[in-house]
Amino acid sequence: MNPENRGQETTGPVYAPVPLRTAWSVDLGNGLNGTFVHSNIDGTATFLLPEVRSAAAPTHPTAPAAAQTQYEERAIHLIKVLNACADALDKGEKELVNKGLQMICSLASDDGEPLHRLASLFADAMALRMVQPWQGVCRALGLQKTTPAPETAAARRQFAVMCPFLRIAGTAANYAIIKATQTKNNAVLHVVDLGGANPDQWLLLLRLFATTRPRAGAHDQILRLTIVNEEDEFLSGTAALLASEAARLHVGFQFHPVKLNINQLLSIEPLGVRTGEALVIVSTLQLHRLLADEFAEVAANPHDRKGKKQVHATMTRADALLRDLAGLSPKLMVVTEQEADHNGAEFTGRYRKALKYYGALLDALQESVPARGSAVERAGVERCLLLEEIRDIVACEGAQRRERHEPMLKWAARMDAAGFVPAVMSPDIVAQTGILAHILAGGSTAYRVSREEDGCLFIYRNDDPMFSVSTWRTV
Repeated sequence: MNPENRGQETTGPVYAPVPLRTAWSVDLGNGLNGTFVHSNIDGTATFLLPEVRSAAAPTHPTAPAAAQTQYEERAIHLIKVLNACADALDKGEKELVNKGLQMICSLASDDGEPLHRLASLFADAMALRMVQPWQGVCRALGLQKTTPAPETAAARRQFAVMCPFLRIAGTAANYAIIKATQTKNNAVLHVVDLGGANPDQWLLLLRLFATTRPRAGAHDQILRLTIVNEEDEFLSGTAALLASEAARLHVGFQFHPVKLNINQLLSIEPLGVRTGEALVIVSTLQLHRLLADEFAEVAANPHDRKGKKQVHATMTRADALLRDLAGLSPKLMVVTEQEADHNGAEFTGRYRKALKYYGALLDALQESVPARGSAVERAGVERCLLLEEIRDIVACEGAQRRERHEPMLKWAARMDAAGFVPAVMSPDIVAQTGILAHILAGGSTAYRVSREEDGCLFIYRNDDPMFSVSTWRTV
């Protein structure tokens, strides 16, 4: 309702004294409270915080400094409300969560500033978590429907363009692959992609392979690529793209599709590894999805003297797969994962870490418009990719939660337990990757890479480590 209309009476006969606006206060705890104002004319409701007007209410032009101050105040309040909602959700205080979500929806929008969009994404996920127990309601409203795979794949490709984290990671992986295998006499370089890599990464690898392998250009030098992916269109399109480039480069090329999701890869047999190949295994944002499934491994002597079954250890499917892959004795394994800790059992801590991580991603997406994509494409990435991940982290528990991101410190322990040792990236690989990051950032320091003491490469946005790239070999 327009502010100039406040206090005006309605025209026409009035049969009962109906107030134009109804107001009631709401206490969200933690010292946070405000007032809901409901209009009986147009049915709208907004939430007013002390000395901060609702985002839905019109504002008068102010000086830039005042506008920035108002935005910062509203941002602080949004974060406080989000945190209060998460605390209430963790305690099962549903009415408090409901009021908090009403407040967030009145203050934030999915097409505003990054913080507003972040609040909208997390409000969606918290609302889904609250109604998850009512499966009938979720199904009737279509809340459990996931984004179709082609749309998710398109959003992932657009994310790689707008936020070059994965392009940087793929380049570092390719340099490491070539360096680890170019001195080998094997006629076949077999690269197994467990999923997640962009076809552009393999185009670059083909070109590097053609220029750096012994007797480059001869057809007896073969690059064999195995890709695990469940989409026919992706597999066929990638095969045609790479076969055409290999023919242009006069490089022998073989393509081996494995039509499976990483969750369905129950053994290493479908990978089709052959003896005599220079084997390289690449996993891009895939292994964390296997941490949800745990099982007890039975000892070699499954029964003790009393006939009771002995449990040797409990491991995840990720650990079991890593152990099987180590048994193949690859020349190199490259692992790219989110440098985040979203696998905690405690909900509130997991939520707070996710809020910080995805806040940085949304800021990065915002900065990429319009240089590397449009606002429409940015919105598609947030809706089809980031929202799905946030929903998984915030709304799901148990085996249903697949986005179990872990920091490199934990992945290093898993790799060590599986039988891998670090294959430290050389300084020239780090330098070349750093140059690419500088170019993709338009000459700024928004994206940079850093090699830690253990040889792992971290990709930063400003001061935040966002993704890690680590290289491994077997003893």
